[in-house]
Amino acid sequence: MNKLYMVIAIALLTYSASAQSFKKGSFLISLSEGTTYSTFSTTTNNTGNSDVLHTGNITGNRDPITIEYGLTNHWGLGINMGGDIYHADPSKYYGFQTATNDIKVITSELTLDANYHFFVTRHFDLAAFASLGFSSVSFNGNDGDHSYQYKSGGLLVRTGTKARYYITKRFGVMGMVSTFATQNGTDGVKGNTVGNGYTTSLKGSAIEFGLVYRVFR
Repeated sequence: MNKLYMVIAIALLTYSASAQSFKKGSFLISLSEGTTYSTFSTTTNNTGNSDVLHTGNITGNRDPITIEYGLTNHWGLGINMGGDIYHADPSKYYGFQTATNDIKVITSELTLDANYHFFVTRHFDLAAFASLGFSSVSFNGNDGDHSYQYKSGGLLVRTGTKARYYITKRFGVMGMVSTFATQNGTDGVKGNTVGNGYTTSLKGSAIEFGLVYRVFR
């Protein structure tokens, strides 16, 4: 009888391991949308010193895509591509005016993500992650007969937690919270007509919800 119990226990453990929502060889694609809450700052070194031009709190819209591959049953390596959209007053942040006193500022990012899946069941997957990569801040447009353009680049660091729930074997929903910091300068950037010598820094948090699809395993 003890041998029978042992066989049943091994069978249950084998089934449980094979039914995990994340494991070695898993390949995930996630699409999400959310809101970013940022402290948006610009500084200028045109006077030879690093002078803060303006700092304010801005809410933006976020729309990234993430892919991840399971290196082990707990560790995954991924890439995140996307960005945020903010609306800012150029007279405050970049020292020029438009008729509407409003410009659309776009941030873009490409990061390498390390994910640790610390709680995994058949349907539920909870992971912590840390990301490091490149970011940029840009805007352009026309104000009457005058056009304006600004682009800056730098590094971005992001950390957070992801939760996924699989409705079927491969399709699920996800939620994510994160904090981030980035600093983007104009050194080496050509073609700017405004904001030369201006550094744009963002620091804040983001909340996202979306869909996830598991391609393999």
